[in-house]
Amino acid sequence: MPSPFKRRLIVLSLLSVLLLLCSGYLGMRYYDQTQLLIEQQHSLARQQQHLLALNVDMQALLSAQEARQVKLDLQAQQLAEQAQELALYQVVLSPKGGKLALVQQEIVPASEPRVFAYRLVLLQPRQGARKVTGQAQLKVRAIHNKQSQILTGEMLGVAPVTLDFRHFQVLMGQLRLPLNSQARTLELRLTLDNRADRTLSIHWPVSDNT
Repeated sequence: MPSPFKRRLIVLSLLSVLLLLCSGYLGMRYYDQTQLLIEQQHSLARQQQHLLALNVDMQALLSAQEARQVKLDLQAQQLAEQAQELALYQVVLSPKGGKLALVQQEIVPASEPRVFAYRLVLLQPRQGARKVTGQAQLKVRAIHNKQSQILTGEMLGVAPVTLDFRHFQVLMGQLRLPLNSQARTLELRLTLDNRADRTLSIHWPVSDNT
């Protein structure tokens, strides 16, 4: 029968073996967990790179679509302008003829308050008519403090325009309404060479213009 000392020695030896086995097992588990974490980090990095590549492709696609849309909008605008010019020439070539008139009018608000962009087309719808020469001055009839007032080109910041055309002339620019003035009518005063002076007017199309 082993002595107590030998029994303790055997027990300690067994405990040492168990501790070694546990340490080895825990070390292997730690190594496995570390490798798994490294693989997950690599996988996450690959996914992030893939998402970044997809994002770059998406941005390129959106830019291409935006460029195509801008091109289509420009083409549509050019077609509209060509259609307007064609309509003007059809009127000019019409055998019926007619008087000097404003055939196209466009007044739209600009980015600044009380500033408006305008585009007016002055047409002489007669074949073989002599050239129209002279000067055009822009005026606006407005309401200020419940009273009617006439805003001259100087007050609107618009200089007179020299007229020199046979069929039509486009007048374009910007004007600024004085504070608290509500426009009602836009007038084009024509001082013509060798012809009677005329005033052409159109209703102001913008409702809120104070």
